[in-house]
Amino acid sequence: MNPLTPSNSRAACPQECHARWTPPPWLLELVSGDDSLIVELIDVFKTATETDLQQMRAALAAGDVQKLRANAHRVKGSAKQVGAEALAEVCQELELASNLTPVSRLGELVGRCQELFGETGSAMTWYSNDSHAAETTCAAIEPA
Repeated sequence: MNPLTPSNSRAACPQECHARWTPPPWLLELVSGDDSLIVELIDVFKTATETDLQQMRAALAAGDVQKLRANAHRVKGSAKQVGAEALAEVCQELELASNLTPVSRLGELVGRCQELFGETGSAMTWYSNDSHAAETTCAAIEPA
């Protein structure tokens, strides 16, 4: 087992972490075992997505369906790239619904995007922390 891969034990993940997240296989192959790159990608994803979600909420409040759709599309793409499939699916649903549903009824989907982002972010933080702990443990065990 790769020491940087978190265990699948439910006890290993904090109670508030409902979504399990691990990097997609293609990403693990791309970084060639350098989890610091994954941790950096997680930070970029979380920062950019939080900004997009804030803009989605502002667009919803302003009734700007075009901006809401554009931000949902951006989050969907980012989520797919990092393997946050549930978030990507709800963003796609929001994109499609924005064409057919009055803006006043899209708030539930925006709220669900926010909820899934929070769960995914918690799982990513757990992964990052677990990876860092594994690196520290491995470094402490390696002979000088």
